[in-house]
Amino acid sequence: MTGEVDYRSLFEHAADALVVFDPDTGDVLDANERYCELVGYSTDRVDEVTLSDVTADGWEWPASPDELVDRAREEGPTTIEWYSQHRDGTPFWTEVALSIIESDDGEAVCARVRDVTERKDTEREATLYETIVENVSDGVYVFDTDGTIEYVNPRITAVTGIDRERWIGNTVRVFTEDGVAGEEPVAEFERAFEAFVESGDDRTQLDVESPTGIFDVIDIRLSAVRFGGELRKVVATVRDVSERVEHQRRLTERTEQLEVLNRVVRHDIRNDMTVVLAWLEALEAHVDDDDRDALERIERASEHVVELTEIARDHVDVVVGDGEVEPEPTDLADALETELEKRRESYPDATFEVDGELPDARVAADGMLPSVFRNLLNNAVQHNDGPSPTVSVSAERDGDTVCVRVTDDGPGVPDAQKETIFGKGEKGLDSPGSGIGLYLVYCLVEGYGGSVRVEDRADGESGAVFVVELPVAGA
Repeated sequence: MTGEVDYRSLFEHAADALVVFDPDTGDVLDANERYCELVGYSTDRVDEVTLSDVTADGWEWPASPDELVDRAREEGPTTIEWYSQHRDGTPFWTEVALSIIESDDGEAVCARVRDVTERKDTEREATLYETIVENVSDGVYVFDTDGTIEYVNPRITAVTGIDRERWIGNTVRVFTEDGVAGEEPVAEFERAFEAFVESGDDRTQLDVESPTGIFDVIDIRLSAVRFGGELRKVVATVRDVSERVEHQRRLTERTEQLEVLNRVVRHDIRNDMTVVLAWLEALEAHVDDDDRDALERIERASEHVVELTEIARDHVDVVVGDGEVEPEPTDLADALETELEKRRESYPDATFEVDGELPDARVAADGMLPSVFRNLLNNAVQHNDGPSPTVSVSAERDGDTVCVRVTDDGPGVPDAQKETIFGKGEKGLDSPGSGIGLYLVYCLVEGYGGSVRVEDRADGESGAVFVVELPVAGA
């Protein structure tokens, strides 16, 4: 009939999911196709469904079904969030608007149902991030693009002592107005903020010094918040880095001191000891047999001082370097053989042997690799209490690694010292050494991507085995 409204057709084709149920039993009386798709039941079986079938297990109703129906009856349409359940058991959040409808057959409840799972997830995520921001140890500001503060987290109020209400709607001028910081750091931030907004960058970082403020130096990181590609907000995280900057200053000062020490070691001490050794050599022709032993002791001690200057020089080179070792292919056999020959000259009473053939391998190291072997060979002799120490060196390649073993016949290393002997300042077996030789070995080998350790001799004899593993270059 012209002018009549086909309400059934509207019900069936509504964009929202619609369901009608009995307010007394909870039985579904009718539902459109959109609702059937939402809960996973076919249209010819939906009348077998009850409210409990489409309600997630364990969900606590905000009020009893009877109370919700009474509210809709007395106050009109009532909207609640309902933790629903698909036929396959998958739970999801819905927004349900309940309305009472009257018909010749009596009263029924019509529910308009919308899936709001995505919205709930977004709300939960927003709550999570709100909790994080509210509790982080960094200060957080949110600015509009004009520099007006829209939010500060509790950390800001705790550190500055300025209430949140004072910040909101104001600018960083609050710092100067409330005497928290001087004019210059505030102006510096304003200039950086304006440049960031105009730059189109997503992030930037700056350190602001404020010696008259709460902190000496603060690290500020600005991040852009865009909607539809347009800059809408700027988030600033603030961190006190006064201690870090002071540590860097002390580190720079210490580096400069080490460089001075390095120059002293390289020139003054070494040059003086060269003169001492020259005079000792000149004295040899004028010393009788009774005094020769004393002269030799002085010579050995002087030579040891020269060796210590070499160790100290290498150590300082490592410490004051850029901190990054850049290994390059280095001939292992050449470094070992060169140091063995030098040690034979320095310690004529000691025997240095090569067990087997040295592999023809280039390892990942640098020009200081000889210092590794020099310190291990020196250590093997200097910590040996015998009159004629024997030191055996072997090396073999195993896949992408070359293993070098330096074996001595000294007193060995107690188990309690095996883990600490490479530590900074360790003096090994109560020796008069400087304590930096083995530490230098450790630093260099670790920088090459290798490892060093000490073991007992496998044959049960007295002595120690220092094992150095180095990666093969290019492996």
